Amino acid sequence: MFALSPYDLIWSAGALVAVALTLAALVVWFRTRWERTGEAVLTLLVIVVVPLLGPAAFLASRGRRQVPVRVRSSDQSS
Repeated sequence: MFALSPYDLIWSAGALVAVALTLAALVVWFRTRWERTGEAVLTLLVIVVVPLLGPAAFLASRGRRQVPVRVRSSDQSS
């Protein structure tokens, strides 16, 4: 009978998390409209080359981006 050790299960779970994070980051990366090509290429390299940390950092940074809001000044009515 074949029995899995806890060590094997932990590594397998880690590998699945790494693959899931990478796939999620790649989906978000492809859906992003990049203004600068260099930024897009560098971000893609970080996602692909740095396992776990690259995709996790990219996904965390995407959630913190804010859209700039233009406030209209009320004293410019003339």
